[in-house]
Amino acid sequence: MSKIAQIASVLALLLVLCHTSAEGKGRRLRFTQTATANQNSVVMINGSTFDPKVLKVKRGTTVEWINNSNRHSVDADDGSFNSEVLKQGEKFQHTFDRSGTYPYYCRFHGAKGGKEMAGKIVVGK
Repeated sequence: MSKIAQIASVLALLLVLCHTSAEGKGRRLRFTQTATANQNSVVMINGSTFDPKVLKVKRGTTVEWINNSNRHSVDADDGSFNSEVLKQGEKFQHTFDRSGTYPYYCRFHGAKGGKEMAGKIVVGK
């Protein structure tokens, strides 16, 4: 496969995986990933954002948050999971065994209810 064909394939995949949403005065791409059951899925912590902001997984999936930035935390709005303080390079994992929506935030840069640095795990069947 030529380099141009490889690049085109990657771009096509990215277009399928992402959708745009208007936020504030600008537009930005948001990625939503989906993981299959018993598969690990990753949320990157970059600057003051969780990437992806919304992650869709199946029951039994372990989600891993990897901190590429200053100190952060991963705290569920409902208290069902909470990380220690994560320094740069540190990770936190949680396995989602029940269907539902699990909003979370960084206790240093966000707040419950999706304010500031926050994200959401959506667990399906």
